[in-house]
Amino acid sequence: MKNLLSILALTIAITSCDSKASERLTTPANNNYVVVLDLSDRIIQRPDQTEIDTTAIRAVFEKFEKSVQRNLTVKSADKFCVRIIPQNKSSLPVSYFENSLSIDMGKFSAAEKLKKLETFKSEFSNQLRGLYQQAFLGNKNSDFAGVDIWQYFNEQINSDLDGGYNNMVLVLTDGYFDFEDKQHGFTDKQHSTTTTPLLNKMTGNEWKAKADTLDLGLVPVKLNVPAVWQICGIQSKAGDNDLLEGEKLSYLWKKWLKVSGATIVKEPIMNSSSKKIQGLIAKSI
Repeated sequence: MKNLLSILALTIAITSCDSKASERLTTPANNNYVVVLDLSDRIIQRPDQTEIDTTAIRAVFEKFEKSVQRNLTVKSADKFCVRIIPQNKSSLPVSYFENSLSIDMGKFSAAEKLKKLETFKSEFSNQLRGLYQQAFLGNKNSDFAGVDIWQYFNEQINSDLDGGYNNMVLVLTDGYFDFEDKQHGFTDKQHSTTTTPLLNKMTGNEWKAKADTLDLGLVPVKLNVPAVWQICGIQSKAGDNDLLEGEKLSYLWKKWLKVSGATIVKEPIMNSSSKKIQGLIAKSI
């Protein structure tokens, strides 16, 4: 009888452990979706750039929604946020739009979650439209000072990530780190915080071998939190003068993220139609 009770107790203990292990395995992890916006003169390079950008942002939001649903909404602690890289000369109310385009399901009670999500969704399109209307500073490149992507990554990006989450980051940018003020940033022989000095050295058909040999690249930052990184919207300004410039920008981004400590770097997405970019983002994040 004593042996029977021991076996029964052991069986219950094992079943309990297996149940807890199964629960841990089947409970979806929470996700943190971060969209980082470069609202420099890239937004006037194409007549449909606003449509492309907003479609890309919605594609990430749809991924967030699906994650919330997988976590049964009332249990979800998923996050979605839009972050705007500051730009001199711009009167854009950055804090207002970042707050209105961000939601953290973990901050709400189970009873509040569904209503809060529905309210956020109902206002989302209008907030996006307002953001891009106010981000438009003029019809000329000189109307935009340029955003300091390097500085934002060096000082701010880690605070947008969460070590307890699966982090997915989409950066909407044409790939350039440059400014109207050519003195902005710093450069040494091999590294720079802007892209033009590096692109000037990446010449000829053997540009990649040259860049590897000289260790050309952007000055590394410290990316402390694991994340999946997707750069979207790479677009050359060189035109026929350098048909490979988009490829060179992609090379610089991938190398920079990896040497800065990024865990997963997806192949950068070139600027294209909104429909194509929507599909690519759906697969990559």
